[in-house]
Amino acid sequence: MRSSLFGVHNPLHKACVFFSDILSIAISFSIANQLRFSSPPEFWSIEYICLNLVIISSLFICNSYTSDSLVGGPRLPLNTFFIILASAIPSTILIYLFGPERFTQLFGRGIFPVAILILGITTVLTRVVINYLFKINNSSRLVVALGAESDKFRLRPAFSKGLINYEVIQQESVEQTLDKESVYAIIIMPEFRPSSVEQQHLVDARLSGIAIFSLTEFFENILFLVPVNEIDNDWLIRAEGFSMLHSSVTTRLKRVTDIIGALVLLTLTVPILLLTAFLTKILSKGPVFFSQTRVGMHGKKFTIYKFRTMRVDAEESGAQWAKDNDDRITPLGHFFRKTRIDELPQCWNIIKGDMSIIGPRPERPEFTSSLAEDIPYYDLRHVVKPGLTGWAQVSYPYGASTEDSLRKLQYDLYYIKNYSLLLDLNILLRTVLITFGRGGR
Repeated sequence: MRSSLFGVHNPLHKACVFFSDILSIAISFSIANQLRFSSPPEFWSIEYICLNLVIISSLFICNSYTSDSLVGGPRLPLNTFFIILASAIPSTILIYLFGPERFTQLFGRGIFPVAILILGITTVLTRVVINYLFKINNSSRLVVALGAESDKFRLRPAFSKGLINYEVIQQESVEQTLDKESVYAIIIMPEFRPSSVEQQHLVDARLSGIAIFSLTEFFENILFLVPVNEIDNDWLIRAEGFSMLHSSVTTRLKRVTDIIGALVLLTLTVPILLLTAFLTKILSKGPVFFSQTRVGMHGKKFTIYKFRTMRVDAEESGAQWAKDNDDRITPLGHFFRKTRIDELPQCWNIIKGDMSIIGPRPERPEFTSSLAEDIPYYDLRHVVKPGLTGWAQVSYPYGASTEDSLRKLQYDLYYIKNYSLLLDLNILLRTVLITFGRGGR
């Protein structure tokens, strides 16, 4: 059987995921039992085996073992967590059908919800590790781009990590190349016009299991960004997605979660806020808080609030990009920026409605006017509210140039086009990891 670009048709890959789920169930219920009964469950009991079957069947029915679900993209395998939580419903039905008294070691004293929560976390983590291990071996896989030799520079960013080989095939070599067993995916460049014979070869390739992408689709699937230099107005008209822009339900739900999330975050971080304010006041001259004008949704300007991390005279000579090892940043400010503690006061902006928890980074008007002239579709990032964190912030390091702004815009457009609750949760998870890993700028 032919394996695909991402290794998603690899039977060994699927087998590893399946058996890791079985092991995760055993570990989760063992931990939950130890916490409540100080003894492991009876692994060979009919009740435990039936519970395993229900959970695994839920994963199977919800396509957790299909090709696409094993790809570690921005949404996946995070959806597995919610499938596990949902499996609690048929599991509970099973328990009451058999009789709760038979499931004391699996259901009593709050064991079941604890085990399900642990299981949801472990299945996500094991999938991330297994996906990574199988991706390491992708270097022998060949991606064929149908186009001209000059197209190589357009593809190089997608293969910069060297995990997958690629070559550009010109018109006269298409037939011989597509017959190779080593071809795992095909990119059809925008200018390529296949003949009727070549179209038939492409149909045969797709039916044999080879993934076929347009150039923009390939960048979305591989790098999870929208290649700004490869799109035009026609693409914007025809492209699927952008549901968050025309769904009032989505907009209202996002607003409600923003307010609740900001209030919860402020409540949980009160000690950190007080300590940060105290240290900022006694260790550096100047005010505790820093305010600055930023550009928000539809280009509307608003005042953003942060803990001050720079000297009070940092911009006496005018607006400047922040840079690595910036000597304007105070010693304590470096730590606040690395952990993103300096951005916690922006919760007030979220409650006011200027910002969202997740969205493009709010930029300064001194920069946005020039960036809009130099970067195509730059103003598209302003069709949604800016965010405390976002897909660009967790996918690309802090940048201080027009080129960096172009790269970040491509991630912002991916977020706007592909918005979903799962993508938001993934961004929040990555933000937490960056914060605890002190990976901020």
